[in-house]
Amino acid sequence: MTLRPPAPGHLLARIALLSFSIAASLLGGSQASAGVPVRVTLQGSVEFNGFASGPLSNVDVGEGVTLSCLLDSASFVNSGSFPTRGYAIDKPSFRLQFAAGSMGLQNPFPAGQTPYFVLRNNDPGVDGFFISTNVDVPAGVPLPQVGSFGNVRNDSSVTYGPTAIPSLDILQALGTYDFTGLSVYNWTIDDGPFNPMGIVFESLVIERADAWESLGGGTPGSAGQPLLEAFGTQQAGADTLIELSQAPPGALMLAWLSFQSVPLAALGGTVYANPFNAQFLRVSSPSGTDTVAFAWPAGTPSGVDLYLQYLVQDLATLHDITLSHAVTASTP
Repeated sequence: MTLRPPAPGHLLARIALLSFSIAASLLGGSQASAGVPVRVTLQGSVEFNGFASGPLSNVDVGEGVTLSCLLDSASFVNSGSFPTRGYAIDKPSFRLQFAAGSMGLQNPFPAGQTPYFVLRNNDPGVDGFFISTNVDVPAGVPLPQVGSFGNVRNDSSVTYGPTAIPSLDILQALGTYDFTGLSVYNWTIDDGPFNPMGIVFESLVIERADAWESLGGGTPGSAGQPLLEAFGTQQAGADTLIELSQAPPGALMLAWLSFQSVPLAALGGTVYANPFNAQFLRVSSPSGTDTVAFAWPAGTPSGVDLYLQYLVQDLATLHDITLSHAVTASTP
C-alpha cells in the first residue's frame, strides 16, 4: 500500500484532522464504552418464491442468499424474561444480497424499534441465534419492500444443542455454525402472517470485523513478541479498538502512526510505520497490555493508508527494545 498523490489543501487538512483524532484517542487512553466490532454473515439459497411484484419478485429459486451486518460487542440488551441477549445491529451495515440485487433495512426504521442479533444460551436446553426487533422471541426485521400487510420482514433463526455457545457474550460465540448439531432453522421473508419466500439455511459466521491487516515485523521479548491487534471499519462513528498484549508490565512504549511505509530493518525485526507521522507515549498495564477504544472520526478522506506499530521498552532483551508487529488499513 502507498500513500495517494498529494491532495488539495482541504484534503490535507482532513488528513491532519485524522492524525489529530487518533492522537487524541491514543493520548487519552481507553474508553470502556466501545466494544469490538463483530460481523455476522448468514448464507443460504432460495427454496421457494411467491412474490409477484417488487424487487423480491426478481429472485430465482436456487440462487444464493447472503445476509450480513455489523454489531458492537458492548452494545446489547438482556431479556428480562429469557436467557437471551440482543446485540444492536448497525442499521446501514445490514445487507440482504441476492444475485438479482440487494436491499437493506426499512429506512427510516420504525420509531422506537431496534434491530437485534440475538443469542440464546440454555433457553432452556438449547442455544441459538435469531434476528429480531424483540430480544425475547424471533419477530424478524422490516425490509424496504411493502407487501399486503405493510413492510415485509426478514425472519432468520437457528437452534442448536445446549453446548453450542458457552455464554451470551458474542465474543465467546465467534465461529462458523452450519448443519452440525443443528436441530431446527427458519429463514423466511414474511408478509404479515404469510411466508412468500423460503430460504434454505447453509451457514452462519460470527467473526471480528477486522479491517486491519497484520504485516509482521515484530521481535521476541521477555513476555513474548508484543502482539498488536486493531479492529474497526474506519466508517465515521464506528467503534475502533487497538489492543497490545505480551509487553513487560509497566513498560514505556512508543506507538508510531504513519501514512506511508518505507520498511526499515531494525532491532532484529522490521519497522513498517516508517517514517512516522506521529508518535504517542504509552505505558503498559501491570498485565503487560494497552487498550485504546474510540469512535472513528467523521470527515476523514478515503484512500489513506494507515500503519501502526509499537516500540516497547524491554530491558531483558539485547537492544532493550522490542517491536510489535505492524498493522495497516486503508480508509474506505
